[in-house]
Amino acid sequence: MKTPSPTNRLPVLVPVTILVLSLLPLVALANPVDILGLSSKTAGRSDAATASCEGGGCMYYNPGRVALGKGFSLFGGIAVQTASLDLPSGSAGVHDALYAYGGLDFPLPFKGFLENRVRAGVFLMSPVNEIAYIRMHLPSEPFYPWFENRSQRLILVPGVSFLLMDSPAWGRLGLGLGVNYFAGLDGAIIGYEGATRSVEARVWEELEGRVATNIGLAWERGRWKLGFSYRQAFGVDFHNISFNRVAGTNLNIDLTAQSLYSPHTLSYGVQYRGDRFTIDVDLSEYLWSFYRTPFVDMRSQLPLVGDLVSELPDASLKNTIGLRVGGTYTLSRALTISGGFSFEQSMIGAQTGVTNILDGHKVALSGGISYSFTPGVILHAHLRVLTLIGQASTKNLLRTDAECGNTIAVNGAGSLADEVPCVVDDPTTSGFQTSNPGFPSVSSGGYMLSGGLTLEVRR
Repeated sequence: MKTPSPTNRLPVLVPVTILVLSLLPLVALANPVDILGLSSKTAGRSDAATASCEGGGCMYYNPGRVALGKGFSLFGGIAVQTASLDLPSGSAGVHDALYAYGGLDFPLPFKGFLENRVRAGVFLMSPVNEIAYIRMHLPSEPFYPWFENRSQRLILVPGVSFLLMDSPAWGRLGLGLGVNYFAGLDGAIIGYEGATRSVEARVWEELEGRVATNIGLAWERGRWKLGFSYRQAFGVDFHNISFNRVAGTNLNIDLTAQSLYSPHTLSYGVQYRGDRFTIDVDLSEYLWSFYRTPFVDMRSQLPLVGDLVSELPDASLKNTIGLRVGGTYTLSRALTISGGFSFEQSMIGAQTGVTNILDGHKVALSGGISYSFTPGVILHAHLRVLTLIGQASTKNLLRTDAECGNTIAVNGAGSLADEVPCVVDDPTTSGFQTSNPGFPSVSSGGYMLSGGLTLEVRR
């Protein structure tokens, strides 16, 4: 087993690898809700909705709540976002600014024991220009996975919900299951030398379905509502095998990656309803530590060289806690205002080695307004500002040559190495030199603004 350094890989692997990675923008289904909100109705109170969501949007936050609804409901709307996130080279925004979304729920026409006990729902949200945008990153490239994972894809969650209990004394209890369906990419690339000795390729790709589950339990009695939900981790799976024959030699590459990843999520919520107000509190745990790596895993086998296995740096993502607090206040029969606050911990530690994964604690303030044209037709609007509290990391340096007086001693296995050998008599190679964009330190920070409109119809 051999793992070569980047300097001794065969040059022909470079164009082939670039060709394969260029195919990564693909169709996929997953999850932008955590940034933009499920709809303006819930986003105005910072999406503190595990215990109190209504309609088809509950298939995301808590499918059990759908069973506690009545009649038929439908909503649709748009959301817009803009961002400025700090990078060593300047700042980054978001790929797609405009989103559309919708949801509905309705009773299933069962008779007998199941009558009025089973309801179905569906929630859909998608960027307007592209239903998904995927971009893989090199290990040293600075990027923000939290923002990419939640604002560059379509989500589709149909499901069903059951009313388990409806008692004046004990309250109402609902259990629901939503199915988060999305696609992965599997296929092969056959490369060969063309007439000009450049690598030409034939590509075969196939979208394969993936399924994750959303499970929710909801209870309500009097002025109180409680909710619990579990959202299974999901992401876009990419697997491609490149068969290449160059100068009579087989150079095959096996690439595997998982992008646009959202972690296992456990959420607990409670709502208290007063005469003219409501207060919601949600607590969530995001299990990021199950994510193996955000980078592409490459494997190959070369004649006379043997197995080549990419050395993936340790991402070391951490489990995080999120808190959402929101409320509404009814000003009149037609007018209701809402507001909320949210906080989520950073999922990364100090980036002292090769990687430059950027994140930080996230604090958001939201506000909204709802106007009822009739009891069954309501227009909602909201605004949200999210601030990313910056983190700074200083790189560890690895001493690579005994003659390098200006380098620093070994400070961990993930340290940066001097890319130019130090020679005492040659001033052009003195000191520590690296092309890593995070050296000598890298910092995160920035903000995101979002807002939207939602029209809700109930019958």
